[in-house]
Amino acid sequence: EQAAMHLVEWEKSAPRDKDLLRVIRRSLFRLQQRGIAAAVREKPPSERARVIDPVEPTGYLSPLDGGGYRLAWLSRPRLEGGLVVLSSLISDRSGMRQVHSYHANRNQMKEILADAAEKSAPLAPAPHRYVDWLMWDSYRRGVPRDDQGGGYPLLRADFYGQAPAPVPCPVHTMIESIGSDEETALLDQSAELFNEKEFFGWALPEEMVKLHQTRFRDAQDSTLVLSKEAMTDRLTGVIDRAFEEIFEGEARTLYADRMQEMALWFLLASRAGAKTGAARRCYAVHRALADPSRRLKEISFLRALVFRSFLHLMPRDTGPQKKETESSVDPSSLIVRPD
Repeated sequence: EQAAMHLVEWEKSAPRDKDLLRVIRRSLFRLQQRGIAAAVREKPPSERARVIDPVEPTGYLSPLDGGGYRLAWLSRPRLEGGLVVLSSLISDRSGMRQVHSYHANRNQMKEILADAAEKSAPLAPAPHRYVDWLMWDSYRRGVPRDDQGGGYPLLRADFYGQAPAPVPCPVHTMIESIGSDEETALLDQSAELFNEKEFFGWALPEEMVKLHQTRFRDAQDSTLVLSKEAMTDRLTGVIDRAFEEIFEGEARTLYADRMQEMALWFLLASRAGAKTGAARRCYAVHRALADPSRRLKEISFLRALVFRSFLHLMPRDTGPQKKETESSVDPSSLIVRPD
């Protein structure tokens, strides 16, 4: 036992002579075979198994179009190489409209994103948990027609194991605060958002404006008003009434949410501050719509949005020989102004 203890301590001192170290270990092994307890060497602690954290998915969002549709995608690396992509088309009114899953390598993914941008649906990297929540919530509100066997939940299982918790829109923590003076200026300039290509196709839904467009046509067809000024006042009144009735209803909440999402998208898509101005205008409009006590006629974006629904109905001059009962209305005079 004493010799074994001596050999163990000798081995621990790690002699530089490799031949000596080999003899020490051989001697300990022989003593251990003969039942000498002190010769049993402590096993070196094995290296703890390293847990490799899985790479988190990447989210992508497109801007909303005029009907409230957008693309929401998720991608993550595969152990076999390449990426698995879950792509969906979602609507803020009718839920999830399409969903697909496919594999792609990184070069293919770049080509897919470039193709989407070329087709006026650019995708910006977005927080994946928020994208996942948008897709999940959309599926709850409306299932795609071709999703008969619960396809989306099965496809989602490649990314997450549990149902998501609600995730608030991250724009509120991303955007710098807006002072009252700046907000007033942003709301006054907000109609300039229609110069951004992302807003080119924005218009009020047909079901919101159909009744008001009928009133507008009736006002034009009336034979009781002959002067240009009286006709302008009458048509302006129709648009004024449309503005008030539309945004006193569900449109207020709908467009508050849409402008919130557009503010987020412009922030996500910004490069060196290129779109932060548009993001701040969108966010100012969102805050005004989300405040029930806020007067909305001061928001030039909303005035222009309503006016666009009547633009194709505006009377046109037919030349110097037009009839006396025809009226020519200057469209700019019909924009709803603050009281």
